[in-house]
Amino acid sequence: MNRKFFQQQSGFIASYILYGIGLLAIVGAAYARLSTNTQQGQSVQDTVNEVAVQLEVIKGKIMLCAAVYPDGDHAQFDTRHAYPAPATAGNIAVISAVACPTPNGPLSLALMPDGIPLPVSPPDFEEWVYEHTEAGGIRLRLIPRLSGGAAATRERLLRQYDGSIIANGDEIVFAVLN
Repeated sequence: MNRKFFQQQSGFIASYILYGIGLLAIVGAAYARLSTNTQQGQSVQDTVNEVAVQLEVIKGKIMLCAAVYPDGDHAQFDTRHAYPAPATAGNIAVISAVACPTPNGPLSLALMPDGIPLPVSPPDFEEWVYEHTEAGGIRLRLIPRLSGGAAATRERLLRQYDGSIIANGDEIVFAVLN
């Protein structure tokens, strides 16, 4: 009788051990999923922070251009002559093709006397795009490398810069000057 009793107890104990292992597996899977979501959220926030820093650097270069060379004239339209304009024809270009109008000729924003290089585009985005409109507005655009890409980053930026940013399809448009 003792032997049968011990067999029943050992079966009972084994079932609890298996039950405990199952619970640990479920908790482990939930923790792994939570950790992955946290890492993805941190990655998005890191990109948003990087965009914020890059935006300030580029805005600073734009304002510095007009401050250091107030008599500059990009000769493209009748507004904001001292501000940078695309070095090519038209009013939209990637930021590396934008020049500050100086009395000695166009000077790339990358070569401004602040000593700060132009930022490399944030992950998942093409190079920053600069737009100087005929009405005098200056905009910076971020375009995802893939159609519909960087949606979480775009949504977080829209919340963070509410009022000074708009979404134009997949593009994010920052108003620098109106």
